[in-house]
Amino acid sequence: MCWGDSGFGVLNVPVGSYSQVSAGQTHTCGIRTDTTAVCWGSNSEGQASPPSGSFSQVSAGNFHSCGVKADGTLACWGRNAAGQASPPGGAFRQVSAATIHSCGVRTDGSVACWGNNVYGQGSPPGGAFIEVSAGHTHTCGVRTD
Repeated sequence: MCWGDSGFGVLNVPVGSYSQVSAGQTHTCGIRTDTTAVCWGSNSEGQASPPSGSFSQVSAGNFHSCGVKADGTLACWGRNAAGQASPPGGAFRQVSAATIHSCGVRTDGSVACWGNNVYGQGSPPGGAFIEVSAGHTHTCGVRTD
């Protein structure tokens, strides 16, 4: 269920059962219980057009989205002006899409970021993390300790 400002159709949740949801600026994405990704709302930059396949997690940013596929690889779609929708290779367990950068937690606990890094938001510290959240011009994470 979604609530609040109904602009861009963000409250028009497609029928179905979901295991996870992420609200972006003008669109929302979710993982259905059958593990497919679906997005709704504005699709002006392709941010609401996820690829096919099975996903374990999804994150809606401003004009792009990213998801962790069932095999642990990342897929991103939508605006890619700063490289924010061009994820690195490797296996991930979590991803967070923001405005012009994205970050993810690899299966070894390290964090990788891609896209804009003007404010240092794409330069994660070393160490092991369990979760990361990318903001407009900053990033936060929860360490394993």
